[in-house]
Amino acid sequence: MKKLFLAVFSAALLGMFSCGGGSQKVEDVGSFDSTAVKFTYPEGSPVAKWGALQVKGLQLCDKNGNPVQLAGVSTMGWHWCGDCYNRESFEYLKEKWNINVLRLAMYVEEGGYNATPEETFKKMCDFIDICGEMGIYCIADWHILTPGNPLDPKYSGAEDFFKRLSSKYAGADHIIYEICNEPNNCMEKNNPEKPWECTKNGCVTWDTISAYANKIIPIIHASADSVGATHPIVIVGTPQWDQLVDACLKVGMCQGNGKDLSDPLPERDARLKFDNIMYAFHFYALEHKEGLDEKPGYYNFYSYMYDVLGKLPVFCSEYGVTYADGDRGIDLPRTDKWMLMFQGNNSGKQLVSSCNWSFSDNERLSSALKPGSCAKKQWDSTTVSGEYIKKIITSINTGVRDSSVLKPEHLYTK
Repeated sequence: MKKLFLAVFSAALLGMFSCGGGSQKVEDVGSFDSTAVKFTYPEGSPVAKWGALQVKGLQLCDKNGNPVQLAGVSTMGWHWCGDCYNRESFEYLKEKWNINVLRLAMYVEEGGYNATPEETFKKMCDFIDICGEMGIYCIADWHILTPGNPLDPKYSGAEDFFKRLSSKYAGADHIIYEICNEPNNCMEKNNPEKPWECTKNGCVTWDTISAYANKIIPIIHASADSVGATHPIVIVGTPQWDQLVDACLKVGMCQGNGKDLSDPLPERDARLKFDNIMYAFHFYALEHKEGLDEKPGYYNFYSYMYDVLGKLPVFCSEYGVTYADGDRGIDLPRTDKWMLMFQGNNSGKQLVSSCNWSFSDNERLSSALKPGSCAKKQWDSTTVSGEYIKKIITSINTGVRDSSVLKPEHLYTK
């Protein structure tokens, strides 16, 4: 079990060591002001069309309650791949890749927000503003990684961050909040020779995550209430690197107990008691599939998620075509299988929104662009992963089908 999940965090971690571009500040689109900003979304843009999103039952919906499926990309760490993220690249993604959502992955540790809080907060605001001016949705991602516990003292700045951000964007229809990326059992990495290796483990259960969520979500809601706005969509991380999605419905679901997916666990209802909540799921196609390589059928994630999508509203805020470390091969048929499941081919007929990891020119196979592309502003210098992802997003968001992706023969049936 640990073998299956241990690498999920590493796609994000190991990518930090090699991006084609260096750190770069985006253009100044206005200094920080705590006063809530107003947006006029471009006519015909996704946000102008759908407005403030909401959750109805299992489904993400528009302001009128009609089902909506978003498809886009996630950034890598801004401080590692700074050349990749600016107004020009975002506009290119909207116009040429047809994205309607952009996940803004703001690392908290790993040299991110905690190292330069004011600079990083302003950059988040700059990116949110650009997305608003383009009329696409964006996800403000509080990207925890190590420690994997969202209640760890190293993340004590979360309440202040979300209070400032939600106050500034109170009533902005295009912002979605992801309050804790990939809760996990790794609490410390302090081996200088193997910086990716976990040296201290813990056990982050749904009870831990919900305690954190019950502190942060009321802050975000209070900002919306202050201007009489709809509560924004909040994506909440789930145990084991966003793998044990229905942990709120089971007793005893936790890292390392050997029973998470294989044995029956007592049922419960510990869902969050707020509106417009979605539960995070992440997959990497070569790792999260029909079972472990040495144990076919054991930990069948297709079967598991097919059922979960009939129980909870889910947002796949990160996925890749590789192993979870972002490398070691590419599996497009298995990615197809997930994306077809997200088209409503699941027990709840749920349309699942998704963001690909990652739009960057990192050297790993999961990166959408070839190394060095961002510094040259070559936003279509795609890798095998990037070319596939561009086709997937275009197919989902435009309805124009491409026979090279979403192939019927890859459909999972249960």
